[in-house]
Amino acid sequence: MDPSQVWIYHERQRALLCGQHALNNLAQNNVFSAGELADIAHDLDKLEMDVWAQNNEGGVNSKEFQQRLIEGSSNVDAQGNFSIEVLKEAMHQRYGIRLPHLSAQDLLSGRDITDMQGFLCHKSDHWFAIRLIGDRFWNLNSMLEIPVVVSHFKLATEMSKWKDEGYTIFCVPSGLPIAGVKLGSDASWHCMADLLQGRATSDASRKNAWENVGSGMRLDGQVTSRSIEDLTEEEQLQLALADSLNPTMLNPVSRETHSIPVPEEPPAGTPGAARIQFRLPDGKRVVRRFNATDSVACIYAFVEQECGGSAVDLKGGYPLKDLASLLTLTIADAKLAGGNIQASIK
Repeated sequence: MDPSQVWIYHERQRALLCGQHALNNLAQNNVFSAGELADIAHDLDKLEMDVWAQNNEGGVNSKEFQQRLIEGSSNVDAQGNFSIEVLKEAMHQRYGIRLPHLSAQDLLSGRDITDMQGFLCHKSDHWFAIRLIGDRFWNLNSMLEIPVVVSHFKLATEMSKWKDEGYTIFCVPSGLPIAGVKLGSDASWHCMADLLQGRATSDASRKNAWENVGSGMRLDGQVTSRSIEDLTEEEQLQLALADSLNPTMLNPVSRETHSIPVPEEPPAGTPGAARIQFRLPDGKRVVRRFNATDSVACIYAFVEQECGGSAVDLKGGYPLKDLASLLTLTIADAKLAGGNIQASIK
């Protein structure tokens, strides 16, 4: 694989949001927000408090319940540190991924540690990610200036060293989204060729790569000097992903959602409930639960109600896509549960 065609996403440390950075570095894009993780933390807190309230030793009047009220959240603190349960739930909601412990029985049965797709490492209040990108493992610790390559040969040794230093290591056997394709132009993106030389990618290089996919292929799909057949496999993959993110390539489908009633919101913890975060046209963020069996049309009805009856365009999923063609699907079938949806006025 040509290192000049591989791009690596690396979020640097901001405040104490290393848990958020670690998840985004695993996913290789800015897909998890601090607000989304905080909402998950609060949902988990509520579930835990409900369990404590139903104990057989006094319920809400028990010493344990009152102590928990005093201590506050066990899933996020005032500085923005998230618990492993929050990170596990976030990965499961978005990608259906579980995060087994590296020492889990049978995890590596018949497999080598290099067969894993990634790792999430934790010690005290710090999280960082290791991810396989471009046939190499990369240390994506948000405290590092740039990602650092970890060879297949040294991976087991590094893992053993981190365990000896007190790190708890969770594994991602499979299920992460594609990596190596540049999906943005901000300073979080680095070309592998630069990283292998021990340097960060320049702003000019990022801009040039974002404007052009390979030589002669632009992100708007226009071929200037080369046909699609002339492109490498990596360039064709970049083009396909870029097209899926380009709103001018989408074909809106007419819809009638005003007559569809907005379904009642199921309580937190309801089996089969789907939690969705919305970014409304005015920038406001709203989190709302639906039944996973509700149709995508019900989502449109809810957002249009939130927007005073105005017709809206919705984009969601990963990669981001217009949802108009999914109206008749259930939220579960459309894979929107646990995701983010962006709304704009038509």
